[in-house]
Amino acid sequence: MAAPKAISRLVLLVTAVTLIASLFPLPTAAVTKAEVDEACRDSREQLAEYREAQDAFADAAVEYEAVLNQIDQLEHKQERIIGSMENRSEEIASLREKVEEQAVQLYMMGGFSNPGIILSATSIDEFMASTELLATVTLGGKESIDSFVAARNELGRFQEELEDARSQLTLVRAQAADVLALQEQAMERERAAYSKLNSKCRELNAQYQAQLAAARAAARQRAAGSVQVGPFICPFTPGRTSFIDSWGFPRSGGRTHKGTDMFAAWNEPVYAVAAGTVVTRVGGLGGYSIWLLADNGVAYYYAHLASFNVSSGQRVSQGQTIGFNGNSGNAMGGPPHVHFQLHPGGRGSPAVNPYPTLIAACK
Repeated sequence: MAAPKAISRLVLLVTAVTLIASLFPLPTAAVTKAEVDEACRDSREQLAEYREAQDAFADAAVEYEAVLNQIDQLEHKQERIIGSMENRSEEIASLREKVEEQAVQLYMMGGFSNPGIILSATSIDEFMASTELLATVTLGGKESIDSFVAARNELGRFQEELEDARSQLTLVRAQAADVLALQEQAMERERAAYSKLNSKCRELNAQYQAQLAAARAAARQRAAGSVQVGPFICPFTPGRTSFIDSWGFPRSGGRTHKGTDMFAAWNEPVYAVAAGTVVTRVGGLGGYSIWLLADNGVAYYYAHLASFNVSSGQRVSQGQTIGFNGNSGNAMGGPPHVHFQLHPGGRGSPAVNPYPTLIAACK
């Protein structure tokens, strides 16, 4: 009977050790570049292509962000010019009535022979210099005519500025399309190379890249950087999304970017990064958006989805498909992506940079 008891005690001991290890895992040893290279020995070319494609995507993504900022500035400039033109047009209409009235009055009084000349854009200067007008116009009428001419000249200047802004906007939008094409090409290369890496290579390379990202984030942004959020998975299938650290990049209206834009194919499944409850919304800047209120108290925000796969108030498990990638909201017309935010203190708390957490789970 001693042997079975000993075996039982051994089983209990192993079970206890396993449980303790799961609750208090040992720190993961740092992965070196040499270890990554060794694990990827049989797919060196694919790893090199993968890293090169990642760099190409990062360069294109940064350039695309800059171009989008230019477009936003030009669009606002165009709106301001149009607003000024509308104001001047209203002013001109009011002044035109005054000038018409005075021209008719002068004509009725026999002051000059042709009142219609003042309304002609080609002969307004001729009329202003005419001896008929100078001899008959009153001081108040002269001021109205001066204001009319000045407003028309300013409207012409605004028209030239608007045409120039539109030309610039056309060029920059074409530049954006070119940069976006480069970004999409890099994404395709990245996915293709990733799919050819062996599992050990993927695992160690992901750990190595996560270490680099964490080190950069810690050095650059300790106070506002990412935090350890407990069990967490990638919002997309690893290897099928591309993203850079876009935290703090400028956005329209003087805002700054408070998340990470994760690019992927249209309708690519989007997963719950943790178990919890979802709150869906349609409208606003986020378009089709989801708040995931995780059981661990952390809140995650997904924006610009194409559609939902859940209903508001529904409980979801980690890894469950909750939506599909798109470009809704103010991302309409741009490349499909998910704007992902991380709020450690729950919904309503400040967002922190999710990039280090995401790259640890997705790369």
